[in-house]
Order: sequence, then C-alpha cells, then structure tokens
Amino acid sequence: MIIEVPVNKSKAIRRFVLFVILLLLFSVMAIQPQLFVKGNSFGFIKVIGYIGTFVCILLTAFVAQKVFNKKPGLVIDNDGITDNSLGVMFAKVRWRDVTEIKHLENGGDHYIKITIKDPENYIAAESHSLKRKMLEMNYNTLKTPVNIAASRLKMNFDELYAIVMRDFEKNR
Repeated sequence: MIIEVPVNKSKAIRRFVLFVILLLLFSVMAIQPQLFVKGNSFGFIKVIGYIGTFVCILLTAFVAQKVFNKKPGLVIDNDGITDNSLGVMFAKVRWRDVTEIKHLENGGDHYIKITIKDPENYIAAESHSLKRKMLEMNYNTLKTPVNIAASRLKMNFDELYAIVMRDFEKNR
C-alpha cells in the first residue's frame, strides 16, 4: 500500500509572498537608494540593496520550487519512506535500514526522527552536494540524517506518526 502525504503549501505561499516583497524592497534600495537616506552617501544602501536582492532571488526561487512542485511531500510504502517535504527529494529510506523512530518536539514543532543503520554511508551516497550538506547538518544536530517536520505536511502529526510507526512495525 502506498500512502502519499501532500505538502502543506499555505506556509510556503506565505513565505513566497514575503520573499517577493523583500525582493522588491531590496531592488528599490539598489536602484533608488536616495529614497532611503538623506544626503549623498548612497553607497552603503546600494550594497545592502544588491546583496539583499541576490539573497531574496535565491530564497524566492527555492520557495517557488516548493509551492509549484506537484510531487507529494512524503511517500510511505512497503519498501520505505521518501521525504520530499522541503521540495528536495532525498533518497528513499528503506524500512530494513531503520533502527528506531521517535517523536521530537522543538519550539512547538513536531518532528519524526528516523534513526538508521550506517548514517555515514547514507550521507555519503547522496551525490548532490547541497542535499549531502543538509543531511550532515541533521546528523550533527540529531544524530540521524533523517527527520520529518510535520508542519511541512498536510496531515495531523499524531495521524502521521501512527502511520509511520504502523508501516515500520509491519515492514521491518
């Protein structure tokens, strides 16, 4: 049985709108710095405008990818679990490689921490350097490269956790 959980796009849409507004603001700072300071010292404002514009372009592109992506945020099947909730598809975690599943809470957000055998090999197998860096950061903070933030998905945490635990117990 395959369970597909869609991404919660409402947060992503809010972030997208915020980044577009910031992008416009920073662009105006770069093009028309005199609107932000009195006098003739526009250099600093222009530099901040250009840097802010560049950063906001990257952030807007990343969030837009998430907003317009049609792939499910999470796929759970008899073979394992695949997380696409960030808009970046990570490798499937096979149930046979999972050693433990825990509920974590941090700052009011709920996470499913999936501990796997040989996490270093899982990280090393990722060919994309940005994805590998994200996995390494997870591993350094949580001692596992795999965690799922329930807030990024369109499903109640308790229901999601129950489904993941049921499939883990059934298929390991």
